[in-house]
Amino acid sequence: MRMELYEVRLDRPDGEALSYVVAPSEPRAAELVIDHHLATNQKCPDFALQRVDEDLPQDRQKGLDALLDTALVGFASYHEPIGWIAHIAAVEQLRLFRLEDEHGASKFVIAPDKDTAMIIYCADLRLEEGEQRMFRIFDGLAELPPERLRNLPDLLEFGPAGIVAFDEVSGWSAV
Repeated sequence: MRMELYEVRLDRPDGEALSYVVAPSEPRAAELVIDHHLATNQKCPDFALQRVDEDLPQDRQKGLDALLDTALVGFASYHEPIGWIAHIAAVEQLRLFRLEDEHGASKFVIAPDKDTAMIIYCADLRLEEGEQRMFRIFDGLAELPPERLRNLPDLLEFGPAGIVAFDEVSGWSAV
């Protein structure tokens, strides 16, 4: 069965949150959003669903067919240049990873698992054919001071998956 992609806009006290759901129908997509909030012991905010898989611009369709043909019901996000990424389970939050290269430079990645974090990181490097880099991957929350947790829970709940950076004024955001 081919799935459908829905944009979910949630009304939160601190503003609107945006996410995407892969589901076979609009009622099932709504059920997933409600189930997610129940499973994470959160009050479900008002939300609006809109089917978007048939109306996405061409530059946002990379990986869409694979997502709709193979993904299970759950959340998804779009990351350039990889395309659409299915989140493993509807009630699992994304995780923050810190990837450090051989020179000690670090980047933070939000992803459902280490493998996906590694793919996102490597895609961001844009290596030449045959070029190699060594890096290590760490739990991004392990040494994060409390003052750098601002707005991170919101990103880990729905995404998007991808490279993120912290700014003292606005907190965490996709790069």
